[in-house]
Amino acid sequence: MKTGFEGNERGYVQLFVYRIPKENHDAMRRLLGEIADLVKKHGALDSDFFQLHSTEAFQGFVSIAGTISAVPDEELWLEMDYYRERSLRDQAMAKIGKDDGAGTLFRQLRGLVSPGYSIVMGEFERAKM
Repeated sequence: MKTGFEGNERGYVQLFVYRIPKENHDAMRRLLGEIADLVKKHGALDSDFFQLHSTEAFQGFVSIAGTISAVPDEELWLEMDYYRERSLRDQAMAKIGKDDGAGTLFRQLRGLVSPGYSIVMGEFERAKM
């Protein structure tokens, strides 16, 4: 039986959570496509983007929308960038830091998120089971 922990082709993931006004939906969708191209160009295996669909939570759990304090006229987006391992992620980030177009993309991203919101990020290594 597969547990999802086999293999290490995607052993490291960097994720970002964005809170944006609903009016920025189309602009965010376009911009995230450009960001995906950028991170893949510099070494990410893949990038996935998700928009929060439901704010419901099981009894005894807390919705991520509540934790991030999203209001009804906002959307939550999740970006996941996959790497084989941490060192390859570090190499990709160094290349992105030297890419002339990266700063422009990230400034545009900063302009699309909700005012006063700090983008949430985290890095995760595949759990060894």
